[in-house]
Amino acid sequence: MRAIRIHAYGGADQLHLEESTPPRPAAGEALVRVRYAGVNPVDWKIRAGYLQSRQPAVFPLTLGQDFSGDVVESKLESGLLPPGTRVFGFANGAYSELVTAAAGQMAAMPEELSYETAAALPTPAVTAYQMIGRAAQLTSGQSILIHGGAGAVGSIAVQLAQRLGAHVAATADNDVDVRYLRELGVAPAINSQTERFEDRLRSLDAVIDLVGGEIQKRSLAVLKPGGVLVSSLGVDAAVAGEAGARRIRAVAFGMVRSGADLAELAQIAAQGGLRLRIAKVLPFERAREAQELSERSAAHGKVMLRVA
Repeated sequence: MRAIRIHAYGGADQLHLEESTPPRPAAGEALVRVRYAGVNPVDWKIRAGYLQSRQPAVFPLTLGQDFSGDVVESKLESGLLPPGTRVFGFANGAYSELVTAAAGQMAAMPEELSYETAAALPTPAVTAYQMIGRAAQLTSGQSILIHGGAGAVGSIAVQLAQRLGAHVAATADNDVDVRYLRELGVAPAINSQTERFEDRLRSLDAVIDLVGGEIQKRSLAVLKPGGVLVSSLGVDAAVAGEAGARRIRAVAFGMVRSGADLAELAQIAAQGGLRLRIAKVLPFERAREAQELSERSAAHGKVMLRVA
């Protein structure tokens, strides 16, 4: 089988399309023939070595974690996701023609869902779902600001917050993305390069931070006492201290892979409840280009690899 692998940390030129030994499923896993793989920022961060202190690589390393495809062989409980089932989810080494995936990290695809759409969901959608529903604990009638609201995670977070009946504001750093936010019904949609969100917002219940940096600290000014700041980029110690003094809950968020969450999100997407922003779908052989687009934030939306 073919896989996109690296033999050392470095730039996108470290990515090589190579022949690799097909994996074998263990008990509780299925072997899946991959149709599409999603490209996430964590993929190039692993390649560049930014995460090696907590997630050291064993080379050669196949990259990727989001996939859609078809079950080829199942070692799951009897009758669960038999061969031929269309599935999507998480698998280490998803930039590959064959992957093994655990039962609790994938779900069956509804008939209405395409392989392309399904592969765009796992990391962005589960991240947004857990940030909104579990970390922020957002409810109907509350108000929320989402920084980076036009990105793969942010745009799904916007829509999930709207489904809950919340009032949603969001920021983006260019006019194209601001227009997209307005198309989603966001008001206000704020260009963070030309406006200060603090001048337009006050007394919010929640802020989702997908950007980091000084925006995180500034976000405390728009939250009410009892509000919550949730960041996917960690919470600075100084920000955590100030949040406590203001009686604001500050949460450093980490996504947990969940097959149950995938199944719920698949149903929402299949019923037309999620508009996915897929920027570019590239052939498997162009993985370098796909990661470069992701690393430079040069694509307005999700970048995908078409594997088969």
